[in-house]
Amino acid sequence: MNLLAKKELIREVVSTQLPGLIGEIERKVDGSASRTSSNQNWVQSPRVKQDQYRHSLDEEEINKLTNLLLATEEGSFELAITVLKTHGASIDYIVLDLIPEIARKLGKHWEDDSISFADVSIGVTRLERVIYKLDYLFQANQLERQQNKSILISGCPGSQHSLGTLIFANFMTFSGWQVHRPNKVNIDSMAEGVESKIHQALAISVATNEQLEELPNLIRLLRQKSKNPKIIVLVGGPLYNKAPEAFDHIQAEVKAFTPEESVQKLDQHLSQIEK
Repeated sequence: MNLLAKKELIREVVSTQLPGLIGEIERKVDGSASRTSSNQNWVQSPRVKQDQYRHSLDEEEINKLTNLLLATEEGSFELAITVLKTHGASIDYIVLDLIPEIARKLGKHWEDDSISFADVSIGVTRLERVIYKLDYLFQANQLERQQNKSILISGCPGSQHSLGTLIFANFMTFSGWQVHRPNKVNIDSMAEGVESKIHQALAISVATNEQLEELPNLIRLLRQKSKNPKIIVLVGGPLYNKAPEAFDHIQAEVKAFTPEESVQKLDQHLSQIEK
């Protein structure tokens, strides 16, 4: 089956199974948007409609999108995001609000044991793919915010997924930071990252107990390698959110549960250093 036929099949399946969701999306904006070609679907919609859309999806609609994320039809979630964009959803809303909320719901399903690890992996991969497709537009929107503040963001060596660090990186970009992420999640790439450029901060996401055991040595090494002797170290991630008391012995300036909290604490520490 050629690519065009596959796209048409996806459209047919999703429009058949999810007419309610698409209808709710369409009713949230005035008028109707013309359909775009497959090569134009990721182009940013006019600014006038973006402001109308921010924070507008309710919990029921987000739940439907989360279910769609786990649907067996490959590409159906991306199509739903395309529908949102076509009808005025802003890049900022999708990247900073909608996708993190869907990721949290995915995690809650996993904690409740209502989905399998395979489902989680599929969902995370699809969310990552959407972020990557939107990223160049999101970055272009943030150029005017950019300040002289640089941060290296990485998961611990051995991390399987990058969704958490992707979401956090976008929050930092939105807050005016220049964000750098190593090409590979390993010690050598992280060390090269802090050696090659002066960063004001280093953020490490921790997902497992094994990673936590190695974290003190990792932080010590990266501080030694860093071109900035006053680099601010931030730790967080899935394990910290679940068991923050396990991080009491970790020597880091910032420990935070959410991207918003991280940004606030990092800016506070940076202000103190600059004084």
